[in-house]
Amino acid sequence: MRSVPRSPFPDRITALFARALFGGEAGPWLAPVIRPVLRPLLVVLTVSLISAALALAPPYLTKLIIDDGLLAGDARALLLWAGVAFAVGLAAVLVGALNSLLHLRVSARMLAHLRARALDAVLGLPPTRHPEVRVGEIMARLDGDAAEVQRFAFDALLAGLGALFRLTGGAIMLAVIDWRLALVAIALTPAELVFLAWARPRTERHAERVRVHRGRLSAFLAESVAGLGVITALGATTTRARRLGPVQDAQIDALVRQREWQEVTSGVPTILGAVGRAAVLIVGGLWVIRDGWPLGSLIAMLAYMGFLVGPLRTLLGLYHAQARVVVAVRRLTALVRDAAPEADGAPLPEGPGALRLQAVTLTHPGADAPVLRGLSLDIPAGTKVLLQGPSGAGKTSLIGLLTRAAQPDSGQVLLDGAPVHGLDPVALRRAVVVVPQAGWLFSGTVADNLRLANPEADDAALWRVLAMVDLVDWLETGRQGLETPIGERALAVSGGQRQRLAIARALLAPFRVLVLDESLSEVDGPTAAHIVAAIDSAVPTRTRIIVAHAGADRLGPFDRTVTLPRPPPMSGPDPARADLG
Repeated sequence: MRSVPRSPFPDRITALFARALFGGEAGPWLAPVIRPVLRPLLVVLTVSLISAALALAPPYLTKLIIDDGLLAGDARALLLWAGVAFAVGLAAVLVGALNSLLHLRVSARMLAHLRARALDAVLGLPPTRHPEVRVGEIMARLDGDAAEVQRFAFDALLAGLGALFRLTGGAIMLAVIDWRLALVAIALTPAELVFLAWARPRTERHAERVRVHRGRLSAFLAESVAGLGVITALGATTTRARRLGPVQDAQIDALVRQREWQEVTSGVPTILGAVGRAAVLIVGGLWVIRDGWPLGSLIAMLAYMGFLVGPLRTLLGLYHAQARVVVAVRRLTALVRDAAPEADGAPLPEGPGALRLQAVTLTHPGADAPVLRGLSLDIPAGTKVLLQGPSGAGKTSLIGLLTRAAQPDSGQVLLDGAPVHGLDPVALRRAVVVVPQAGWLFSGTVADNLRLANPEADDAALWRVLAMVDLVDWLETGRQGLETPIGERALAVSGGQRQRLAIARALLAPFRVLVLDESLSEVDGPTAAHIVAAIDSAVPTRTRIIVAHAGADRLGPFDRTVTLPRPPPMSGPDPARADLG
């Protein structure tokens, strides 16, 4: 797993910050993400507060320009305060630009750490969960939910503390000008607080609904692109496109309802603020008319109301934004929790790759009957085994048991005498290497894909395994050799070439057992026979298991054949056993 950079910032402060913003459940895994950016975040905060302090000056300078300059007929005072106002405004622009650049740098770094943590969680999904993963939903969490958390983390600290600073400064300046009008300005604040507290639960429900529908839409689009070949082959492009409509309509409806509610939650405070502003304008205006109160003081008073009402509304808005971000955090927390890494295991025992299954019974979740029942099997090291049987007999399930991708209901599976469920899972899967029928290739070059199994492999090792799968001529004829690009979803290669590259990659791993699970199904007979013969010659002392539905005779000879029958119903009198030939 990729680690997030550490910071000398105190862990206790980081944990408190994470819990305060996102709740106790998210705090433990978010704290390491936030910790590296807290120190630079304090620098951004300092610059933000300087910017906020500069913003407090212009209304009071405007008062001085009007009252001491214009109304008093003092040209020197007018020029003095106008010059000061210009200097303050210029400083505010420069500090604001610096703050914006620092904010972008630090917030982007935090988002990178957050996505790295979420991706680590996805990569750590237990193999038993892989069939449940919807790529689009995962992408929605890695992208949208992570960005929502990052934005709020910065908004809550920078906007929140900045709003507190402006609120305090604005209140002081209002009191300096006239404390009585200050009371008029804040008279409706309690009503705003009560309204927004009442509205918060509904805000959270709308956010949850939007996030769910956004994930469903993302999943639909991802599946459509991934299955483009199937859709085209079936002539089902119109059918698939029509199914997009209801998914999009549901998301649009959720977005519209959320926006309508946002307009309500922002409109009510705006109306209350307008009422307060009108009250200050009327009362202050009457003072100017009847009592000769300075006009500049009234203008400054109205300006400082923005420093009182605006920041207060920001704080209340953050209260509602926190309700929305809780939904995003909940979805990310579920991802991290579900993807808890598998328990560490013991080091692999010394041995050449002998396998043994002892009275193994396996039932898939939700199934009425076990797919394997009472299966016992010995495979000595160096044996070449053909594993066959009808569809549904449990061939892939048996392979999953070898790598801890599945757990038996009873019995045990042993590698070189040690139960696999107690072994280090990463070391186990590098010792028992499985090549599936649809070997996945990644965007990049041939070398990039091969070195996924062995980053330290030199070019000579890569060419050696490519020769074993009969791809050397293909890469050297009109292509770029090891630097030949593999397009997204392996569109640049055929199905057979994809399978052979996947086998070549597996051959670079330090395996004791190699399992080819229908991984030559798209390769022609003579080529498949040549590849298997090359593997037999190169690693004759390692265990090889080949799964095939048909045409297995082309891949022989085999030392042993294991035929799995279709599992009988639960009421069957005798447990299913492998037929060992």
